[in-house]
Amino acid sequence: MQRTNAFPTDHGQPLMLTTEQQAIVHSQAASAIIAALAGTGKTTTLACCAVQALRAQPDARILVLAHSRAGVQAFQHRLRALVHQVPGQLQVTTLERWSARTLRQRDAGVRFVADPVELRQQAQQALLELEAQLQRQPDERISMPAEVDMQAFWTFNRAAKKSLLLQRVQDAGGDLAAFCEEHLLDYTLARIFCAYERLRLDTCGDVRYYAEGDCTYALAQEEGDPLPAPYDLVLFDEMHDLDLAALTVLRRLLHDPATRFLGAGDFNQHIDTQAWSVFRNQLHQLADFLPQTTATLPLTQSRRFGPAVAQAVNRWFPVGMQASTKRYSTVYQWSYQDDADCIRQLLQAQASLSARDGATPPPLTVILRHPHEAAALEWAVAATGQVASLHGLPHFYEERELALLLGLMYAHGLQAPDWKSSPCPLGPQILERFIDGALYFGKGRVDTRQEDSDLPTMAAQMHQHPQGIWRFLIGEHTAQGGRRNFAAFGNFLHLQLALQDNAQALLQQADVWGLFAATPMPHTEAQRLRTRVQGFIDLVAGLSVPQVLQQIASMVQRRQRLQHTGQPPHFQILSIEQAKGQEFEAVAIPFLAPGRFPAPVPHALAFVERNRLYVAMTRARQRLWLLEDARHPIQAFEA
Repeated sequence: MQRTNAFPTDHGQPLMLTTEQQAIVHSQAASAIIAALAGTGKTTTLACCAVQALRAQPDARILVLAHSRAGVQAFQHRLRALVHQVPGQLQVTTLERWSARTLRQRDAGVRFVADPVELRQQAQQALLELEAQLQRQPDERISMPAEVDMQAFWTFNRAAKKSLLLQRVQDAGGDLAAFCEEHLLDYTLARIFCAYERLRLDTCGDVRYYAEGDCTYALAQEEGDPLPAPYDLVLFDEMHDLDLAALTVLRRLLHDPATRFLGAGDFNQHIDTQAWSVFRNQLHQLADFLPQTTATLPLTQSRRFGPAVAQAVNRWFPVGMQASTKRYSTVYQWSYQDDADCIRQLLQAQASLSARDGATPPPLTVILRHPHEAAALEWAVAATGQVASLHGLPHFYEERELALLLGLMYAHGLQAPDWKSSPCPLGPQILERFIDGALYFGKGRVDTRQEDSDLPTMAAQMHQHPQGIWRFLIGEHTAQGGRRNFAAFGNFLHLQLALQDNAQALLQQADVWGLFAATPMPHTEAQRLRTRVQGFIDLVAGLSVPQVLQQIASMVQRRQRLQHTGQPPHFQILSIEQAKGQEFEAVAIPFLAPGRFPAPVPHALAFVERNRLYVAMTRARQRLWLLEDARHPIQAFEA
């Protein structure tokens, strides 16, 4: 006899649902939002709803939307676990792709651009356009960068379009500077964004091209006419990431009262500041945005981990997390005295992961709040002969300012009388970042269209013939074009040779900060650079320059060998953004302290920091380490 909570599948083995999941699958609400907690099976529940609808009405037209491509893949995976074949009238896609197809149906000649080189050239052209505007009408509130920080620009570009920034500025009176000040936005990036958006239009005002994120934005900018959407059921996963532009399109999509809607989201995972905030019992704001009266359906029992993790979550977050007692999980709450002690405890946690049944133990997944914290951990892991893989975070030795310092430290030793030519211990990839850093900080601007293609060739030559590094730094290379002031580099190279025995003393005696001072950059980027450089100076204490270079060469070699063999790393270090949506056997969250993690933010954004910690904690399946500052414990968060 089949149990009442068994959902039949095409594979013979039924799927056992929780009481909450079963209630959602059989709900007849015309419009509903599943308010889920982490690991409660919201994607699986939505997939069951799609299959249930098809079983009741085989010709039902169903649109399944997800916020991300990973969400689309996850939903498709859940569907395949339920049915042998997905019918053609069930469409699974992202809202951005659906919007792109809608634009293509209107105009077959619409152009989409994904080439990062072309997009970077457009952003750089926008910077030049802004420079020309400032020559005609100076604005002392703008801190002009030497070149566009593409990561910062694309982050701002996405956020501006998600939040319908230009429309909101217009509604507020049209003063962009005042709006940026009120909403804590970077005014310089806002002006570059405005110039970039003007470049996307031709002389007739038509859009020349669409890049990622532009399609949803385009439909959201239109008047509120309904969008053609002949669907009987629309499902939307990852609703916690929805922004104003996406919600505007969704509302137009759901104009037909005959179209049922069911969305799902873990709104405690809302870490995108542009997502429509539903924090602190404000879920009704999201429901009110939809065209029909919308019910809220709870999903609170996690299927990812056991009661220990649920209890740890509830200790800081009063969310009522539940978990089955049949699932195993362990939480270790450790205290640390300083960063070195915290890292020692991380190494201890990794060592405690014993293999089961002769299998390779899982890596310890370390989730970090701040990118610069990865450097000391990666260095400590390498010192033990182990390997750490990084996801969503850069390897510190590939940051261009640190690669520049490494190249200078190596070149400084070339003045030794007994120096013998041999390949540079810094590999071509690091040398490529070194050249990029030297050109950027030596000149203050890199003409990417002319020089990017030359960097790999130059790096390969320098690797085999290191004398080229010296000639490059003292101004004997044609790539400098006689335009760059490399005087600070020359001064570094002519410091006393004895300083090779003390890498930290070499960097401290050199005018390190003077290497970067001539390059204009926004204040926030200058602060990040200073943090990274100071962290590196602290990292090399007690080591000679050859020891530092050899350590980094060994790190790269071990990493490459691991990639070649396909073996898992001992540690995997992730940003919170990269960890979101994933789950791991063993998770450690270090450096927990008020003002660090959670980081200090304006009161209006405090919920984002709260939610980042929630995301990090709920990634663990079996083991979770919480490493908390002994002097500054974290207090419980308000509901």
